[in-house]
Amino acid sequence: MNRRNFIRISTLSAGGAMLGSIGFGGGKEPSLIDRLTGNVHLDESRYLRTPTYCEICFWKCAGWVYKNDQGEIWKIIGNEKDPHCNGRLCPRGTGGVGMYYDQDRLKTPLIRTGSRGKQEFKRASWDEALDFVAKKLDFIGKKYGPETVALITHGSGGKLLTTLMKAYGSDSVAGPSYAQCKGPREVGFGLTFGTGLESPEPTDIRDTRCLVLIGSHLGENMHNSQVHLPGQM
Repeated sequence: MNRRNFIRISTLSAGGAMLGSIGFGGGKEPSLIDRLTGNVHLDESRYLRTPTYCEICFWKCAGWVYKNDQGEIWKIIGNEKDPHCNGRLCPRGTGGVGMYYDQDRLKTPLIRTGSRGKQEFKRASWDEALDFVAKKLDFIGKKYGPETVALITHGSGGKLLTTLMKAYGSDSVAGPSYAQCKGPREVGFGLTFGTGLESPEPTDIRDTRCLVLIGSHLGENMHNSQVHLPGQM
């Protein structure tokens, strides 16, 4: 997905799943503009609300997913009790609706049927896919050694896969995001101030008179709670 498509999906995500036939009461269907701007009252009693959290960035904001009686997602909002989002998700979080209904989203395991370089795959069940992977790992481990299998990880799912790798017999686990993202910052702050920043970072944009961004911008790297205090944005 390119940047332009991501912005488009993020902007329209709140209305993307609403275009179907969803009852609001009163007869007339609200306009898309009303839905996007929040000018429509949501009768929560008519929708199933399920707790969730967003993992598009490591802020992991808590949220609520609203689904109609057909199981279709109506919208995703922030959880008002979560200090990371204070009830409001950024466009990346609300864009979860668009990503869920993206026509290219994988919904089942795929196994390659053609040669490498050719986009030829067949649908597979989870049992079939996991058996396929297990046989390949067993073959590689016996012929080349389990340490030849490496895991490049990022996100909470990486912890589970790291456990799997260690059980398999490999310590070849790396998180490139440390070197590319927060690693230099943590080392620099530790050497300069005696402690790192960790996450969430203790930013204070509200009381900052001059903010300098180097290699960063608010649209992608600013996290939710950092811009929610009064007077910040």
